[in-house]
This record gives sequence, structure tokens and C-alpha cells, in this order.
Amino acid sequence: MRLLSLKPYPIQKTLCPQCGEKTVFSSEVFFQGIHVLKDCHCQNCDLDFWETLPTGHTIDKPLVVNKANTELIGIVEGNEWLAQALIRSLDFSESESIYIQRDIRRSSKKIILLNCLDDCFGHVFNKLWNACFVEDGYEIVVLIPSQCAWMVPDEVAEIWTVPIEVSEIGKGIPGLHQQLKGLLEQYEEVFLHPAFVHLDHLKIPFDKILKTSRFPLPEFLVRKPKIGFVLREDRFWLNSSFFEFLFLVSKKFKVFELFRPIFLWRQKQLVVTCAKLLEKSFPGIELYVSGLGNSGTYPKRIEDLRVDQILSEKEQERISVYAETHLIIGVHGSHLLVPTGLAAGYININPRYKTAHWVEDTILPYRDRMQQFLGRKLDQKSSPSLIVHHIKSVFENFEYVWRRLNEAHSEK
Repeated sequence: MRLLSLKPYPIQKTLCPQCGEKTVFSSEVFFQGIHVLKDCHCQNCDLDFWETLPTGHTIDKPLVVNKANTELIGIVEGNEWLAQALIRSLDFSESESIYIQRDIRRSSKKIILLNCLDDCFGHVFNKLWNACFVEDGYEIVVLIPSQCAWMVPDEVAEIWTVPIEVSEIGKGIPGLHQQLKGLLEQYEEVFLHPAFVHLDHLKIPFDKILKTSRFPLPEFLVRKPKIGFVLREDRFWLNSSFFEFLFLVSKKFKVFELFRPIFLWRQKQLVVTCAKLLEKSFPGIELYVSGLGNSGTYPKRIEDLRVDQILSEKEQERISVYAETHLIIGVHGSHLLVPTGLAAGYININPRYKTAHWVEDTILPYRDRMQQFLGRKLDQKSSPSLIVHHIKSVFENFEYVWRRLNEAHSEK
């Protein structure tokens, strides 16, 4: 593991992005929030700049920012989204500080700081997986948004929660740097965790994070069918080239709010149609909608579990429902990681502008062909009838697939 020493902080040598000087030294770091930055000064051209440490999404390609004008230096091809987010986060006022809350479970003088701060819930969740693996002789301290603190594994020595909504973290966290500097002075040794974002999900003990066991597959055909739709109000199942084009254009030209009611109507129409088709095929089926944002209403036969805000102490209620669900249905980016980590399977509807992020949205910890059988990815234009076709296929063929996959074990 590529741990980065913060205390003692080794004087690091880097390359000046302006004049090319090879002996630029960094003697301290700056805690921005999502990133930890090397604080650098070039004595040759007098440039003051920040450079991201190799953690999280900048583990391979650092971002460099001019401290004088908070402008990006250098080419960031492929990482534009991350670069712009960093620039925006550095432009905030320190007038009101946000105070870190500490939950100390075990004391230690040698710690590894795992920074899970991010303005994307999926990224917070992915980074937290690293907390399941502890280095001998050190304790893990997790820095995390308060909304997500419920997921921190019990083995973690300390939880440092920041009382700020995940969506607001990208705007900067006033007072974070000074507070962290003060906290870290209490320890003899401090390492910064690389916070890997693409760990092998088959090796993660999700019961430690989600505090719930996933759907028991042997009971798939015993239990009454239960299907859940996980929705968002800024990313939609639209099933139409026209609506998809309108969505992308409205986001680009910043008129999204003007068209949001149309997108919400279209998504609701597709979900309700899908529900009607399912009720014809599965009498007595249990249906629900979940997710972030609760605009509008759904028919009473579809249980509404949507929330307008994710609160740490209430998430466990929805978690238990996901663990009882046969199939979760949602659009890529609809906060599907937790639901797909608990339900028996999923149908993931993928917009084409998200193809590059194909593997980031779902987790299904099966080691055999159940991974493909119960984890299905369909195109953005998929109709309710196609969705129902796949759901029916899963139920109709489950017994055969389950028996074939387990017959070798049963013969022993």
C-alpha cells in the first residue's frame, strides 16, 4: 500500500510547472477537502502552487493550481471534470468554519488517515471500502461527511465527521485545514491513505459497511416477488432520443430547472407503465420507489420510500428494504451502489454519455455466472416492456441456473 507520510512530513521534491525547475520543495500540505495538496514554492521563478497528492481520483495524474489566481496549470486531458471541481472548491470564504466531530473508539499514537470526503456519494462509498483493511501497528481514522457516518466499519478506531451535505463538499469546507492540522498534532505518526477507488468488490465484507446481510439467494423463489425502482431528480430514465437530447442540452445551457418537470413526468410515466406490466405477470407483487428527491406522487400500490435528504440515522430503514428486494431497477448514477450491494440482482439502465463509467455504478458480489444472470445492463432507450421481459426471464430461469451452478457441490 502506498501510504503517504504526513507526520513526520518528508520534504518532497517536485517539478515546477512554470519554469521546469527540478528542485522545487514542499514542506507542508493543505487539506482542501476532497484532495490533500502539496504546498509548493519555486525559488527560481517565484511561483507558489498547489499539487495534489496521489490519492483518490488523482492517484495517477496530479492536478496543479496557481495559488495566486487559483487557475489550473498544465494539461488535464480526461480529468477536466475533476480539475474544474478542484478550482471551484478553492474559491470559498473562511468566515464561518465547519467543525469536525470526533468519535473516538480506540486511542492510538500511530494512525492512517482515510479521507472519504467527496461531493459524490458513490465516491465516498468506494473510498470507505479501504477502511476494511488495516495495516499492522496502525489504527484507521476515517474522515467522512456526517450523512455517511453510519457506514463506517466498527473496526475503525476514530470517525471524524464533517457536518456538511455530500453535494456541498465540492464548494469547499471552511476551517477544515486548520482543524485537521490541530488534530494531527496529537499523534506521533500520521500516514495518509491512498484511498483507492477501484478495489475488487468481491473482496469487500459489505456486511461490515452496510450493517445488513444481502438477499439470501436460496430463498429467491420462495419469497413473494419484490421489485424496487431507485430514482433521482437530476438524472432520469427517459427512453427517448428526443428527451435525452433535451436533457443534455438543458444541462449544458443551464436551463435544466425549466425542463425538470417534463423529465420527472416522463420518468414517472415509464415507472408506472412498468409497474402495471409487472402486476399482470406477478399477481401480488410488491413494488416501491426509492431514491433522493420526492417530487410528485405515485399510485398507492407503489410504496414510496423516497427522501429529500439522506440522514445517517434513518438510512438503515431503507437498507433493510433493499436486502429484501429481488431486483433493483435504476438509471446509472441513481445511487445504486448500496441497493445493488444488498438486493438479489439489478437492471441498470445506462445513458450513453455514461459508457466510460460502465463499471462504477453497481456491485453484485457473486463469483460465478450469477454475476451476469442477476446483474443486467440495458441501453437508455429500453422500454418498460423490455425491462419486464428481463424481470420475467430472471424469475422463469432462476431455478435452472441455480441448480446448474450448485449441482457439482450437491453431488459431493
